[in-house]
Amino acid sequence: MDKITKAINDWLLQYDRIKEFAEIHTEELPDGAESLALQRSGVEVLPLPYIGDKGWYRQYQYILLLKNMSEDDSQRLDNLDWLDDLSDWIDEQKINRNYPKLENKQIKKVSCANGITYETDEEQNVSIYYLQLYFDIKGGN
Repeated sequence: MDKITKAINDWLLQYDRIKEFAEIHTEELPDGAESLALQRSGVEVLPLPYIGDKGWYRQYQYILLLKNMSEDDSQRLDNLDWLDDLSDWIDEQKINRNYPKLENKQIKKVSCANGITYETDEEQNVSIYYLQLYFDIKGGN
């Protein structure tokens, strides 16, 4: 796992309800239900915020996948509520500027979007839910 992904993973583990799943896997969801995976989905170069800034500014984009039981409407709604609660937690961290800690880099902004049902198995008893995460990171001199 790269250093940025590990820092984000460790930061997400501060969210109490993550402990319902015990760990966040990197890139791949394991078989079975009740699991999470963090996948890097892209890196976009951003303009430096101020004229005269040195170094670089990038947005690191991730997908957090939640795999959980979805046999009935109640379970599906609970899973979407879980994503909404995580989104609220991320917003609180943004307000408090509690960001993942990086060596020689600084996270300037964190946001998330699109807490949706991504995929359901053929029997419709396990679904994968999707939340996009964005981390604007400043690095260099």
